[in-house]
Amino acid sequence: MLRVEIRSVPPIAKLYCSGRIVLGVEAETLRCMAGSRPERSLVVDLHQVHAIDAAGLGLLVELHRRALENDGDFSLANPSPWVRRLMTLTNLESVLQFEDSAGFELACCDERAMTA
Repeated sequence: MLRVEIRSVPPIAKLYCSGRIVLGVEAETLRCMAGSRPERSLVVDLHQVHAIDAAGLGLLVELHRRALENDGDFSLANPSPWVRRLMTLTNLESVLQFEDSAGFELACCDERAMTA
């Protein structure tokens, strides 16, 4: 099962994933949630992802490609050690962008402070 929590500070949306990104309902859930976001920049946090298969890896590449086609940004954050190793073995680290999410977290805190 895949759970996705979305936090948005325009123009960035961050999707916090936990569980599995595998062929079937899980991959379609992430595809639909990512595709429905109006923000220009999309960050997928993989910290709590414990399984990903070829369909899941393909979906991450698809989301990256779609962002490039729409002049947007797509990156991955906080991959679990298992996911990071898989990305290295498949050489996807050379294609996909990884980022430190600290800047996004600070922006979220600043946004909440301004609305309080």
